[in-house]
Amino acid sequence: MIKTTSIGERLQTREPWFFQFLLATLLPILVMPFTNFEGNALQRLLLPISAAWLAFVSVRIMPVDVVCLGSWKPFSWYRSLALLCVVVMWLPFVFGHHAPHQWHVPILAIISGFYLATAVGVVLTLGQVTRVNEAVLCLGAAGYVHLGLTGGQLATALEVLQPGSFSLGRMLPGEELVERLSYFSFVTLGTLGYGDVLPATAFAESFAVLLSIVATLYVTLIIGLLLSRYISSSRAV
Repeated sequence: MIKTTSIGERLQTREPWFFQFLLATLLPILVMPFTNFEGNALQRLLLPISAAWLAFVSVRIMPVDVVCLGSWKPFSWYRSLALLCVVVMWLPFVFGHHAPHQWHVPILAIISGFYLATAVGVVLTLGQVTRVNEAVLCLGAAGYVHLGLTGGQLATALEVLQPGSFSLGRMLPGEELVERLSYFSFVTLGTLGYGDVLPATAFAESFAVLLSIVATLYVTLIIGLLLSRYISSSRAV
């Protein structure tokens, strides 16, 4: 007789990667100030390397059957998308800012699609964990950081596809667009509202509203639920 395991039980075997995922989401934030696609080899390498590690760890934590629609498993293509994301993230290292213009839309679609799929997958994964411990709390925290990175990528795609969507203010020498708009994303998530980067079109304003709503729901529902489960299980012990 073949013993089947639930997705919750399989997730327990992936718990050692949850802390790695938290580190992998923090790394792009740490390396962005030193990234310059027109700089030396090290400055061009930092972001692709951090993106490759994030993609690798994301694949390790994400079960293919995290969501099933009948016999169809939407995340069955997730690994292929992660590999494509890693490949296209190396193009700035090769071409700098001089990649052919016709590549911009496919590159943005692949990177934004991967980050968005990962953000959705993390939420679905958190909803199916059978126990809440320190590793799961790390995954919950990483999901929030990843939400900020996803917002930055989507804002970058919007600015490239519709230039002038954001009033970027005074960008520092060598500062990349994705770095500037990731800053905007985290400022929006944290409800800081410094006002140095502002939405300048109706689409950008709607994006900022949606991002703030998603962030609020994530903190109140997902993190709140995880913390309450963790406290309850700790008291039971």
